[in-house]
Amino acid sequence: MPTPSKGPRKEVKTRVPEDVREVLEVMAANSGASSLSQYVADLLSSLAGRPDLVREIHQEVMPMPLSA
Repeated sequence: MPTPSKGPRKEVKTRVPEDVREVLEVMAANSGASSLSQYVADLLSSLAGRPDLVREIHQEVMPMPLSA
């Protein structure tokens, strides 16, 4: 069965220190996100002030958005 569309998206690639990736993997697993990629996308959406684009993680576990 195909996965429902998440709407228009663009790929963002970055390299993070190994220790940071390990922390993100634990945080993603603890949040119940379906993947590390979706978890990071949700974090970035929240930090960008777009909670409407957060799909899988609850707002109470999200960091505060950055002010412009």
